[in-house]
Amino acid sequence: MPKLSSPRMPRLIMTGLGMLALTSWATSGMAAELRVGVAESDAPPIVVLNASRQLAPSLSYDLGQALAAELGVRAQFRLLSRNRVEPSVEGSEVDIICNANPAWFGNAARLGWTRDVYPQVERVVTSNTLPRQIAANLDMAGLRVGVIRGYHYPELEKLWQDGRATRVDHQRLDSVLKALALGAVDAAISSELELAGWARDNAAAAQRIKMQPWVVSTRPTYCAVAPKARHSLARLDRAIASLERKGEILRILQRYQWRPN
Repeated sequence: MPKLSSPRMPRLIMTGLGMLALTSWATSGMAAELRVGVAESDAPPIVVLNASRQLAPSLSYDLGQALAAELGVRAQFRLLSRNRVEPSVEGSEVDIICNANPAWFGNAARLGWTRDVYPQVERVVTSNTLPRQIAANLDMAGLRVGVIRGYHYPELEKLWQDGRATRVDHQRLDSVLKALALGAVDAAISSELELAGWARDNAAAAQRIKMQPWVVSTRPTYCAVAPKARHSLARLDRAIASLERKGEILRILQRYQWRPN
């Protein structure tokens, strides 16, 4: 007598196919966004917050949007306090954090690192009335140099240790530049990008300072990639390379550069 086929079998097969489709849809949905971590402590124009403490158009926002578009997904931004930056990317709560460098991260070896994206360039600014030109570190001799407390400046440490220049610490860049305007310091050190952010909001004061020729330091920045990022390091690298070839990264940087008169 022939066996009767079970009426449950087609239902089980369809259920399995349905689960496969659901899994495929969920995976696709997860990859349909790029979760971008942004450090609240980064100064304008790298990070700009609106009155509601939400991320506004800024270098980090523009870069995240461009990178997501290149990947064909949407960008989702998450603001992070300084002490949450490293654990958030290591714990894969976000996919990437840019404006980063392995030397600045205690857990760098546990993260992925993209190709370099753009440089952070530190420069010296002085009053327009300073009679000397600063083209090298020795030209800083005899000056009171305003810097950010807790930051290291290897190119100037020897001058400070020998007493040939004076380090004057401030909590924030705007405080350093205010001291420069008041004559409390003779020179200030700032990254070009942060100086541009300050100059945009302080146009009158920016007219009274000048950027000196000496480049104190140039450090590349990268994007730190989470161990379980939704997009592979290789794919992120290809997207960054493509943005660079198209000139998009340069165009983003040019929006936030300071062009002194």
